[in-house]
Amino acid sequence: MLRIAGRRSMVAALVTVALLVVPMACSDNSTQGQSSPSVTVAPPTTGASTADCAAASALKSSLADLANVKPLQDGLTALTTAMANVKSSLGVAVAAASAALQPAVESVKAAFSQLETAASGLSADNLRQKAPQINSALQQVGSAATSFATTLTQSCPAG
Repeated sequence: MLRIAGRRSMVAALVTVALLVVPMACSDNSTQGQSSPSVTVAPPTTGASTADCAAASALKSSLADLANVKPLQDGLTALTTAMANVKSSLGVAVAAASAALQPAVESVKAAFSQLETAASGLSADNLRQKAPQINSALQQVGSAATSFATTLTQSCPAG
């Protein structure tokens, strides 16, 4: 009975990722014709180098892959592999980030660090206890990914 409840908790956590990260971080739709208020000043579209944009796009892709993992079907190994891929692409993006992308990349890094902490030692046995912390951390990653995607679109038109 606990295994079923644990699986339901993990599904809820992953649905949160899918709902928060994928639509926000991976949207190809642009609102170029619409104006929306912005808290920060938009960087110029030429503010990032090609290497910077490539690293940022790889990070965006790895965040989307993380959101698409289905542990019940793919297993916890798939989740940890996806998290490892985000960590790797995040390291490259941090190293390559221009001034235009640095704040957004650092925000993703901080949120992902919280997710790593929440998911540390995750197993089928402790999934139920860790699910609320993981869910909260995933929400933070989703928020950071949204901001990151906006900055990436502004700084790297092809990204």
